[in-house]
Amino acid sequence: MRVLTLIFSGLLLAGADDPDRPRIVSTSLCGDAYVLSMVAHKDIAALSWQAGDTLSTAPKNLKTKPKAWDDGERLLALGPTLVLFGPGEGAAAKPLLDKAGVRHITLDWGESFPALNRNRAKLSKALGKKHFNPFILIDINVSRPKILYLSASGGTAGPGTYVNAAIWRAGGKNIVTTSGWHTPDVETLIRLEPDLIVTSFFKDGYASVNSTGLNNKLLQDKIKATPHINVPGKLWPCAGPGLYEASDIIAKAIKGLE
Repeated sequence: MRVLTLIFSGLLLAGADDPDRPRIVSTSLCGDAYVLSMVAHKDIAALSWQAGDTLSTAPKNLKTKPKAWDDGERLLALGPTLVLFGPGEGAAAKPLLDKAGVRHITLDWGESFPALNRNRAKLSKALGKKHFNPFILIDINVSRPKILYLSASGGTAGPGTYVNAAIWRAGGKNIVTTSGWHTPDVETLIRLEPDLIVTSFFKDGYASVNSTGLNNKLLQDKIKATPHINVPGKLWPCAGPGLYEASDIIAKAIKGLE
């Protein structure tokens, strides 16, 4: 009881400057992307603990915002009016938020532009916005060049992933036909003959002992010998709003093949 009393005191103090102003808190990198694109900066009380990382889309002036994570006591201390959890988060924290009367929503994991729009609609409704303008997906019916996606780990993505959705929207065709996310052996990747290679997380990804895409000479030679473009990893840590910009970067590179 004493712990809760202290937390609720922190809640009142955190929002005491203007009790009527929205105080939006995000607990995940994916949630940050939605909040940053849909919430006025003055209404953001805290971004996720990853907001200072290279994969964050937070502008410099917001990287110093208080940091939040999936912990009920931490969230209450931030005095939020709305908490946005990332996919799969909040199981332990939600009962405490409910008891304190703090609203919360959870993003659904998705691998497509319609899934992105559903999450935007969910957040828009929670923010009390009466009108929601979905991003429009244009199906480009043209001759599609073959695209290979390659991450720093040597991983790639096939049908059913948001990378595949971005490639298709850009006007390309994924050369990988195996569904989902996977890491083929180097020999398999070398045998593919794409018109364009899309790399990501090479410069701004997490440090990993598995960096085949970065370190394997055969793959590096393959990339150098093929038209290629890099998509900043911060644009698509999930199927968030940055997926459109990522797709536009690919589309521009496809146009450059002509």
